[in-house]
Amino acid sequence: MGCRSSSPGDESRAQHQQRTGRLRLGLAASTLALLALPVAVARAAPLGTITAKSLVVVGSASTVSAPTILGCDNFTGTTGATMAARAATVAAACSNRVWSVHVGTWTIQTNQAASSATTDAVATENTATSNSTARVVLSSLNTGGRSGGLVISHDGTSSYLAAVMIDATPDRIELRLYSAGVATLLTTINPTFATTNTLELSRSSAIVAVALNGTNVGSYTLSAAQLTSLGAGSRAGLFGGNASVRFDDFAVTTP
Repeated sequence: MGCRSSSPGDESRAQHQQRTGRLRLGLAASTLALLALPVAVARAAPLGTITAKSLVVVGSASTVSAPTILGCDNFTGTTGATMAARAATVAAACSNRVWSVHVGTWTIQTNQAASSATTDAVATENTATSNSTARVVLSSLNTGGRSGGLVISHDGTSSYLAAVMIDATPDRIELRLYSAGVATLLTTINPTFATTNTLELSRSSAIVAVALNGTNVGSYTLSAAQLTSLGAGSRAGLFGGNASVRFDDFAVTTP
């Protein structure tokens, strides 16, 4: 009997079988590693107070906090009643909020607020924070050179920030800083007024911003000297001066 010699074809088949065996072993090992991966994740301990669940919650839109209501009033009341020492009528949201009249005469007129024709008439609520957003609906303003607006960061006497809408050609909003009763014009904005307007005045530290009817229309950054001049007032309210202008749905929120 003679010995059978290997042919080149036999060597090729043998090498192919060896490579196939190694590939199968490699796939099996990878599969086992993948199967073990969820077990390792499931056993991972939280990193301090951060867990996988908390990361999902923080990343979701539902975690954006709703604004906190600091003060409000819908001015429901007897026509002709004074606003001096008036308690807010939206008791559930604004309990313990009381109006103070600083300049002029303020009254209720057909369930809306109104000022006398006194220059720079001001009334505020005890809203207790300087960084906030005040908003109000103004009507009967866009004619005859009438004016009205909002104040924030009021110190209870005569220092505060004011956004004053003035009917003119063109219409304008003046952002003013009052320090001890003396006004400084910070900036002038020229939007177009509607028949009824929702005005917003907000402050975040040195940044003061104005919005009209849901659109941001301007901002101003207070200098260090202006911040010192303004002081630490924390009241918000209404700015009048024309007896025909009406104010409604006043609210102050933070942030």
